[in-house]
This record gives sequence, structure tokens and C-alpha cells, in this order.
Amino acid sequence: MGLFGNLFGKKEGGKGGYSHISEIAELLTDNETVHANLKRALTEPDKYFSENEWRYAERGVAVGKTDRKTLYWLALVDELAEGGSVFEVDYKCELDDFTGALERLNNYALAENALSSVKLNEDEDIEAWGGELNSVLGGKAFVCYIDIDSDSYPLVIVSGEALEKARKLAENGGQSIKDF
Repeated sequence: MGLFGNLFGKKEGGKGGYSHISEIAELLTDNETVHANLKRALTEPDKYFSENEWRYAERGVAVGKTDRKTLYWLALVDELAEGGSVFEVDYKCELDDFTGALERLNNYALAENALSSVKLNEDEDIEAWGGELNSVLGGKAFVCYIDIDSDSYPLVIVSGEALEKARKLAENGGQSIKDF
């Protein structure tokens, strides 16, 4: 593969490698620390996974017993959360938890007007609230979540254009980013 294949995560993981992780991060945040940390994950995976083993352990994931695809995907979520672009909530969260999570996101401005103009029903759930917000946003932006095969929702707010690109990159890597 050569030097450049290793630098961008193409050697490990076969066809395409894991470079989509960095590409998705670039679409979801302009935080240079997030980008640098994910680049390090791609160029020094063993060191990165070892140093961040505590993060994986908090999720019940054992680094030595989990496939790299999952480890990289969780690294993306954790780094985006650390950088303020993702906030994770439980699937059974209350409305205040959901709206509070959105307000904490760096891209909150993309959804702020929609959130202030819609009356969400407390008796519904995160799927309904997200769907109502996305309907009001009209495709200009989306409230989404990064699917980590869990009962939690790592929430992110993205522009419509960024969502389509990020979604395709995720799908090509065997993962998904979903809107409500």
C-alpha cells in the first residue's frame, strides 16, 4: 500500500480502509483537535485504542476482543462528543433531556429556530421529536444520530448537504448515520 495508504488508513481494513472516519468528521465538525485525534487513531491505531481503552470500557467494549471497524466508529463518536458536535442520550430520555442535548451541540444554530417554533409533545419519544424537528427544518438541516448499535442516540445536527455525504461515507464503511 505504501506510505500514503498507511497514513490515511487504507492499508488496514482492506478496500477503502477506514479513511471514511476522518472524512465524516470533516463534514460534521471543523474542530481541529477532533481531526488530529482521529488522524492519530488511523495512523497509530494500537496506541490510540490502548490510550482510550477506558472510553471503550465505559461502553462495555473490550478493545482486544472487538473488530477494528467498531473501534474506529466508536472513536469517531467519542471524539465528536469530546469536541461538542455529538451529545449522547438514552432512547428513553425525557423531552428536556433531548432538547438540552441539542442545545449543547456546536451546530445548534442550524436547528435553533425550528426548536423554538415547534411544540413537542412530552408524551412522545425521541423518534417522534426528531421527526417533527426534521419536518420543520425542511431539509436544510437535520437532527440525526450516529448508529452505534446501542440503546443510546449520539445526536448530531448537520446541514442537508453534509448529511448526504456523511451518510454515503458511513454506508460505504458498513455503518450508518440516520435522521429521524
